[in-house]
Amino acid sequence: GRATVHKERHVPRDVVTMNSEVDFVDEASGAVRSVRLVYPSDADIASGRISILTPIGAGLIGMRAGSAILWPDRDGHERALTIRAVMQPPRAA
Repeated sequence: GRATVHKERHVPRDVVTMNSEVDFVDEASGAVRSVRLVYPSDADIASGRISILTPIGAGLIGMRAGSAILWPDRDGHERALTIRAVMQPPRAA
């Protein structure tokens, strides 16, 4: 379907947006990871900051807790991830 545009204050708290912290499970390995979705200039995979322009970053944006995505890993294999939780940074007043 088409994207739904919301004002920031109306975006549900469990939707992945820029700077969201996302906990997900890799369905193949069972490994649980926590990452923050960031702009490319702030990305640092070792620190868990994933660029929006990576395949996994693009796959996560706009998804909700409980959703699953498929994304290609570095070897070109398709991986299934399930989003367990989404935490938002504090909103500006």
